[in-house]
Amino acid sequence: MRRTAAGLALAATALLVVGAIFLVIEFVSLITGIVLTRTITTAVDDLYSATQHAQAGDLSFRVRVPHRDQLAALGDSFNSMMQSVSTLIEEQRQRQRLENELSIAQEVQQQLFPHALPKLPGVELEAVCRPARVVSGDYYDFIRISQTHLGIALADISGKGISAALLMASLQAALRSDVLRYRNGQPGFTAPEINTAEIVSHLNRHLFRNTSDERYATLFLGFYDTATRRLNYTNGGHPPPIYICGNRVGRLEAGGMVVGLFNDVPFTQGTIEIEPGGLLIAFSDGLIEPENVYGEEFGTERLIQVAKQNQNESPQVIVEALMRAAEEWSSSPEQADDMTVVVARFRATQEPNA
Repeated sequence: MRRTAAGLALAATALLVVGAIFLVIEFVSLITGIVLTRTITTAVDDLYSATQHAQAGDLSFRVRVPHRDQLAALGDSFNSMMQSVSTLIEEQRQRQRLENELSIAQEVQQQLFPHALPKLPGVELEAVCRPARVVSGDYYDFIRISQTHLGIALADISGKGISAALLMASLQAALRSDVLRYRNGQPGFTAPEINTAEIVSHLNRHLFRNTSDERYATLFLGFYDTATRRLNYTNGGHPPPIYICGNRVGRLEAGGMVVGLFNDVPFTQGTIEIEPGGLLIAFSDGLIEPENVYGEEFGTERLIQVAKQNQNESPQVIVEALMRAAEEWSSSPEQADDMTVVVARFRATQEPNA
């Protein structure tokens, strides 16, 4: 009997110990569950709060990461995502500001090109500048000096984009300022008084003194006198314009090197006699440098061929044909360089343009 009572007591004690152990385990499990639940709900609440801030436009809000676990990794991921979104939005804003500035620059540059083509007896004109980017480094101009004198200018600024456009504006202002002294001269001045070599020399010094060492421009400048039918010109390192009359083709090469690279360089003036029916085509290198799939450039010879095929057409038709031929040759949707072409037809009659 004593052994039985002792056994029962031992069993009861063991049962109590086991029960106590299970009770402790349950209590620990309860505490652990509560802690995990609070951790999860707190993390979810933090993420929800963060999404509310993001929805309200506050991209600076970040999720607290007190622990290093999977939920913390989710918080880190969310914070990283918000940082990326914030960076992208800032970049978009900067890009938008740049696009707005480029749009304004484009509008300003368009004001530098002639708004209307001058009308001289016996002369038909057309010109097109197609930028490779929003703004162009090419420049063309028609400057009416008198009832019989017309200046034709075409320049290509080194580089592209805003810097080239700014230099283009400086060149335009300097050229027109220099030409004013001829416009305000004595009435009845003759063509030799307009010295294109002297004007280009002035422009060369202006660009050299007001630009960095690597900046320069190629420039063609000519003045045509309807009374004498002579074209005085200076070519400052520019692709030689083409003069076509019948089956004869000439290239206007007299002049010198590019403008703005060196301070004191000599420039010369060339003169050609313009015959009735003559055609003058000036262009930038962007028109002759497009390459086909085999790496062959469009080139001056193909330009001459297209011009001769359309020789009897209007300047507008010739300009369109040249542009279309260069684009079809490259077969590329993107333009590598600014494309500019100026066409002047010299008629036999001396009647004003309609």
